[in-house]
Amino acid sequence: MADSKSAYSEAADYYVKTTAAQDEAMARAYAKARARKDRHGHRWETTNVNLNEICDRFAPGDRGEVKGTKYIFAGERYSVVADMAAGYARIYDRIARKYTLLDGSPCDNDDLTHFRILKREEM
Repeated sequence: MADSKSAYSEAADYYVKTTAAQDEAMARAYAKARARKDRHGHRWETTNVNLNEICDRFAPGDRGEVKGTKYIFAGERYSVVADMAAGYARIYDRIARKYTLLDGSPCDNDDLTHFRILKREEM
């Protein structure tokens, strides 16, 4: 099992403490992501995920990369998109062009496709 959680956590920590603190555009993006989490996060926290497990399943072997406010792990069909500001992940099916449930089935309900990333001590 790859340690996707460590790569994501290091990038998220750097983003919050350095990038968002020093770059005005990133600070606005961070504030927008946090506000969205404050509005909707109570519905997203019903499903918690171990980032290592979903990356191993949907994007095996990918080390991930930072793209704006997201840390993205890409597999053949799916991408695991982890938000560095708000601490949630989503699974994107690039063929169906939709976010999915944990079983990989496409879903149009945003509340069901956001998953709270477990903290290291919860894994």
